[in-house]
Amino acid sequence: MALVSLTTVFLLWMCCTTPKASARTACEDPPVIDFGEIASGNKSGYEENDRVQYMCNPGYTLSGSEWVTCHEKIWTPGPPQCLAPCTITKQQLEARKLLLSHGRRHTFLIQSGQKLEFVCITGYKLTSSSVRKCVNGHMTFPSCISDVSCGAPPEIPRASIASSEQERYLPGARVQYECESNFQIMGVNYVTCTNGQWSQAPTCRDMTCEPPPEIAGGKVQGVKKSRYLPEERAQYRCWQGFQMTGDSTVACQNGTWTQLPTCRGRGEKCGPPPAIENGDLLSFPLQEYAPGSTVEYKCPSLYVLEGSRYITCAEGQWTNPPVCLVACTASEEDMNRNNIELKWVTRNKLYLKSGDFVEFECKIGYVKDPASSPFRAQCVEGTLEYPYCKPGTELTQSE
Repeated sequence: MALVSLTTVFLLWMCCTTPKASARTACEDPPVIDFGEIASGNKSGYEENDRVQYMCNPGYTLSGSEWVTCHEKIWTPGPPQCLAPCTITKQQLEARKLLLSHGRRHTFLIQSGQKLEFVCITGYKLTSSSVRKCVNGHMTFPSCISDVSCGAPPEIPRASIASSEQERYLPGARVQYECESNFQIMGVNYVTCTNGQWSQAPTCRDMTCEPPPEIAGGKVQGVKKSRYLPEERAQYRCWQGFQMTGDSTVACQNGTWTQLPTCRGRGEKCGPPPAIENGDLLSFPLQEYAPGSTVEYKCPSLYVLEGSRYITCAEGQWTNPPVCLVACTASEEDMNRNNIELKWVTRNKLYLKSGDFVEFECKIGYVKDPASSPFRAQCVEGTLEYPYCKPGTELTQSE
C-alpha cells in the first residue's frame, strides 16, 4: 500500500506542475528580421500578451507593424520587413542623359516607396513616364533619346515670321521671315531645323539714311529730316564765292548717301570748316580761311574721336574731318528682355566707348540660344548687339 501511494503522489505532482510551466512560456522568442532588430520588449521567456517592437537599420524602410504581440503561442501580426533603399549616382544619371527635376546631381539614397521625377538634359526627350518609384532597393530609369525636333524659331529684330508658329518643328522644317518696311533681309530669308538646332538666322538691315552730312564750303538746302527713306534725295549748294564740283543732288541708297559734291574756294581759300555730328570746333568758325590754315575738333565725354583731330585748308578744300563715335549703353531693361546679365560687372547700367567689348552671361534658369549673337559684344558706333538666352531645363548646382 505504501508503494502505491508514492506512485500516485508523483503522478499527481506531474499533472499539476506541467501546465503551470507551459503557461509561463506562452511564445517562443520573436523571429529575427533581416536588416533590423528588436528595439524594445526583448527578454528571456514570453507570456501571453507580451509585446515587442522592431526597428530597421538606418536607410531601410519598415514595412508592416512595428509591434507584434504574443497570442496563443503565436506572434501576431507577423514580423515586419525592412526594405532596402535605392542608390542613385551622378554617373547613372549622366549615362542615361537624365537629371532630377529638382536639380540634385550628387549621389544619395531614396527610401523604398519614394517617387522621383526625372527630366532629360538639353537636346534629349523622354520616351516613357518621367516618374519612377523605389521598390526594395530597385528603381527603373526612364529612357531619353536625342530630340531632333526644334523649338520656337529665333526672334529677329525688325522681322516677323511669315507663317504660323508652332511649339515644335520636325527636322527639315523651314521658317521664313519678313522684314519691316524700309528694312532689307540680309542673307537667306529662312532658318532650317537640323538635329534639333536652327540654322543661322538672317538679319534685317535698315535701308533708311541719316541726315546728309555737312560739306566744307557748302550746306544742304532746306531743313534736314531725322531719317530719309530709300531713294529719297537731298540737294547741296555752295557758299558765295565757292564753286561746286560733282552732282549737287545726292540719293539715299542701301542706307548710305551717294557721292557728295565738293565746294572749292577761289584763290585756294577755304570756307567754314565742315560740322561733324556729336562734335565741335575748338575755335569760332570764320567765313574764309587762307591756304594752310588748320582747325581742331573735339568730341564730348565717352565719345571716341576717330581720325585726326586737325584738318587743313589745301587747294580750296579742307582735309577729311574726324568722326565722333557715339557711346553704347548696356541697360538693365535691354538685358532683361534678352534674359542676360553682365558677366564681370555688378552695376545695372554700363557705358561703353565705341570699340570697347563687354561680356554677358545667361540669367539663372536660362541657357544660351544657339542662334544668339556672341556673348562677347563690341560697341560699334553707338550700337551694341545683345546676345539672347532662352528658358532652360537643365538646372545648375547653385539652383
